[in-house]
Amino acid sequence: MSLLTHRRVLQIAVPIVLSNLTVPLLGLVDTGVVGQLGQPQAIGAVGIGAIILTSIYWVFGFLRMGTSGLVAQAHGAGDQPEVGAHLLRALAIAAAAGLVFIALQAPIFWAAFRLAPASDAVEALARDYLAIRIWGAPATIGLYAITGWLIAVERTRAVLALQLLQNGLNVALDVWFVLGLGLGVAGVAWATLVAELSGVALGLWLARHVLGQARRAAGLWA
Repeated sequence: MSLLTHRRVLQIAVPIVLSNLTVPLLGLVDTGVVGQLGQPQAIGAVGIGAIILTSIYWVFGFLRMGTSGLVAQAHGAGDQPEVGAHLLRALAIAAAAGLVFIALQAPIFWAAFRLAPASDAVEALARDYLAIRIWGAPATIGLYAITGWLIAVERTRAVLALQLLQNGLNVALDVWFVLGLGLGVAGVAWATLVAELSGVALGLWLARHVLGQARRAAGLWA
């Protein structure tokens, strides 16, 4: 293991800072694109829908820090199969949780709108938005685990690349789906869903080697 130096810390920290800077830009683009529709209900629907999902998903934010800590210990000890095993377990939790949210979406959204009521028009559009976005639940939660793993193994440039791909694709599809194809609020939801799935696909590809070692060590899909 290399020595801890200022340069090494900066190499780890700077890409994370840059990746975090892209997040608020995405929200600005979403609002700006939907604003072009000239419908205040659409802006409200995207806003409340995004808040509901963010609140639900953030319950599983522990997967990022938990995975990061456990993987860092295994990585420092040179135990590569365990590095992959920790990620595999976290991804299994993410997949299970995501499927539960998909299965229980009706009561979850009912409860959410009771806690944060909106006008009939806004709620109807928000439900359309949520009905599309919820299918990305396993991917969104899984990205917490993948990001934590990348940070633990000091591949923070990959974290930046993942964020740039996901957010850049989201922005491009926002413009195309909403302004080009005229899909409205549903277009914003589809853009985010495709970006989330693309992000988790890239993350799994980046982790393919350690995941392969972990499944072979566990005797899975030999």
